[in-house]
Amino acid sequence: MVSSSTEPDTSRRGLPPTAPVWAGTVLISFSAVWVRLADVEALRSSFLRVAYALPVFAVLILVRRIRRPFVPLAALAGAFLGLDLMAWHVSIGIIGAGLATVLPNLQVVVVGLIGVVWLHERPRPLFWWALPVVLVGVWLMAAVGKPVVTGGSVPLGFGFGLATAVTYSVYLVVVRQARVHRPHVDVVAVMASATLGATVVIGIGAAMQGVAGPAREWPADGWLILLALGSQVVGWLLLTTSIHRLPAALTSVALLLQPVLAMVWGALLLNEPVGPPQVAGAALVLIGVVAAQRASSAPRTGEITGT
Repeated sequence: MVSSSTEPDTSRRGLPPTAPVWAGTVLISFSAVWVRLADVEALRSSFLRVAYALPVFAVLILVRRIRRPFVPLAALAGAFLGLDLMAWHVSIGIIGAGLATVLPNLQVVVVGLIGVVWLHERPRPLFWWALPVVLVGVWLMAAVGKPVVTGGSVPLGFGFGLATAVTYSVYLVVVRQARVHRPHVDVVAVMASATLGATVVIGIGAAMQGVAGPAREWPADGWLILLALGSQVVGWLLLTTSIHRLPAALTSVALLLQPVLAMVWGALLLNEPVGPPQVAGAALVLIGVVAAQRASSAPRTGEITGT
């Protein structure tokens, strides 16, 4: 957890402590929508999301006069973030913005399992009761889901979505270790280093496919710039620096709100095929995710969920 001296104090500015969290949640809920509106190759959109964000982080580092802006362990975590973003952008193109945003929230369950196996944590029994609920929800969404592109494979889309949850879980575990080893490091340095690591990994893949460059058309580049600034920079910083100020109950609400909003935006703005079975499956997944989060043996405040 970052020390309070490195985080903006919104209370002095007359803002309630929950305002940055809700603002960040709403911004990030549009991420998949912006990806679909850009309508470019998955590797191009995931690469430009982080590449366009890097100069902004560089400016923030200069403004905040951060003396040690590079955090090696956070950069390593960023490599897994890069894998996460590539898989997630592929899943968005297959199963749509709404359902693709629900699946990454399974990272709460995966991180809990990593904690049991690797860190020898002992979650409360509620965690184990939540697992079958999550699995039923995922099965229900996949069994009746429809692709958003002609000929798209729903199982393949959900496979990439589950890969997103796993790689994002590894990212969270590694970046948490970075914060443990350097507890007073500025959160901007952590996020900038992670974004740099992600840019390198995605850039290699994008270069191999010949898509490591701007879309060169409007409004595609505009949507990707909005994705980089709104989600990768502003949304992440708002949540990372503020969510630990919320009580546990409100943290669970914030956890639920982002994927729910993404499903709403997908249905309303993109006309994605989301029917009662998909909604029921998503609801089961999110209920199980929140239960797993609350049953975890160690609090995970300050971590953002979803991409």
